[in-house]
Amino acid sequence: MDTLSTRALTSQLAEDLAWLEQHARKQGDDGRGVGKVRLAAALVRNCIGPFLDDQPSVPLHVVVIGGAGAGKSTVANLLTGVTAAESNAQAGFTRHPIAYTCQMGALNWSAHLGFLGPLVRLNQPGPASLDQDVYQVRRVPHDPTSHDLLREWIVWDCPDMTTWAAEGYIPRLLEAAALADALVYVASDERYNDEVPTQFLKLLLQTGKPVICCLMKMREADAPALIAHFQKEVLGGLPEELARGVVGVLAIPSLTAEQLADPPRHAAKWRIPLLNQVAVLGGPPAAARRRTVLGACRYLTTEQHSLLDLVRADVLALEQWNALVTDGQSQFQERYQREYLSSEKFRGFDEALVRLMQLLELPGVGQLISGTLQVLRTPYRLLAGWVSKAVTRPDAPTRPEQLILEEALTGWLDLLRREASRRSGEHALWTHLSAGFQSGRLTEQARERFAVIYREFQATQALEVDRTARNIYEQLEKNPVKLNILRGSKFALDFAAIGGTLVTGGIGWHDLIIVPLAASITHQLCELLGKQVVDAEREAARQRQQVLFHQHLSRPLAEWLVQWPATGGSDFERLVRTLRQVPEAISQLDQRTQQLASRLVVS
Repeated sequence: MDTLSTRALTSQLAEDLAWLEQHARKQGDDGRGVGKVRLAAALVRNCIGPFLDDQPSVPLHVVVIGGAGAGKSTVANLLTGVTAAESNAQAGFTRHPIAYTCQMGALNWSAHLGFLGPLVRLNQPGPASLDQDVYQVRRVPHDPTSHDLLREWIVWDCPDMTTWAAEGYIPRLLEAAALADALVYVASDERYNDEVPTQFLKLLLQTGKPVICCLMKMREADAPALIAHFQKEVLGGLPEELARGVVGVLAIPSLTAEQLADPPRHAAKWRIPLLNQVAVLGGPPAAARRRTVLGACRYLTTEQHSLLDLVRADVLALEQWNALVTDGQSQFQERYQREYLSSEKFRGFDEALVRLMQLLELPGVGQLISGTLQVLRTPYRLLAGWVSKAVTRPDAPTRPEQLILEEALTGWLDLLRREASRRSGEHALWTHLSAGFQSGRLTEQARERFAVIYREFQATQALEVDRTARNIYEQLEKNPVKLNILRGSKFALDFAAIGGTLVTGGIGWHDLIIVPLAASITHQLCELLGKQVVDAEREAARQRQQVLFHQHLSRPLAEWLVQWPATGGSDFERLVRTLRQVPEAISQLDQRTQQLASRLVVS
């Protein structure tokens, strides 16, 4: 991945995660996996991005969460000190996040690019029951008591977390929860052990955010027993490292109308411990924000594999397609080896042998001797050629390379087409591939791609074979000492054979037969040795040809086939890009966050 600016990197990662979320919804995810991805994207937008963009640590954000009818709005009012949040016995009354801040507080904290993702800020106050992708900011009066939390904190009241399938509520809730520097988890006496809110609690604890648990709506006398039972049944069921994130469990009994109407004066007994817990978590603000951001980065790095599990079925289908293409590639290569390469003669090496033998003849005045020897060998050369033709079967004509490859390509594509058709009901990828074959588009494009790659391969292999063949005698030409030694050795062998014949048998009519025979035998011996050298190079060229075939034809074609589903603007194109970009972006963001956090600690 190219190095992107921080804003570009956070935007890209948030967009990729948002795409994963929508893709998972199409695949019928039950909501839990979608929630994890939405939370990850919200952490990038609302937590990591502003930190890397040097947003001030103040204000901090405390977010009130809980199940339906738990008493979240009541807790929000205890935190703000006024009855700003609309308490209502109706479950799910609060349907979008609402932020409470002091009347004179700044609002630049909401100006960061991508803040709260798809949620739009209401310009005019609206009821908490407004069921839209919005959020609103409500200014509340200054707390006349000494416990004015809103000097450094924004208090958020959120929708319910009663079911993962609430497509409207849950994304809004997770956007606000990701923003939190501290969470207040609210559970009522009747439903403190509900399964889904507990699952949400576990998920949010994984982000490293400190959580204060408030148990509501019990009789005051029952509070100690309820706290003990909650700690055992709910917190005791969490992994130890997550349970440590719960910094306190408070009990707030059922409050009277008078206490609800004026929390600072009439509910201080329960309000002050809650304010103290939140205040401790916010001191100092820079450290609290650093803790929040580092926790968000840990969540992204440790959970990235589970985030990508949402597309596990897609990844499996892509891997199966890759394996099928690889299997076809192996058959393609084996057919080329069997039907063409194993029988190919590479005639350029025969020409190289002739050139090598010519090179070993004596130069200059020695050409007279070489010419004489050539004349002496003529009868036996003609006789040997006639005998060779008589006893040797002619080579079978070699089929053209291109024809063999086109037939092998047809077999490869037929294999892919049959398998795609057979599996078309298993996954959208196979349906997409089957449609590509049925329309002829995939087959046509594959043949066009083959034609382009084959032309490049032909040029490469021709150069390689020609270079190897010429190298046999060109290297000898560049080494005069070695060349002259070989020439001298060949001449000495001829001279010794002819001279030995004359000395042994004397001079007579029989020399007309024996001398040419001796000259021919020595020449055949030299030619045999030269042929061995040339054949060794021919075989080496055959092996290199196989490598070139894999590198310049077989592998590029296989890679093109593997990538075909991820081209043309399909969902699989975006999927492949997302699978590549998400881990890289998480790694880069983590590095940048760690570096900035370290500098802030030092300073």
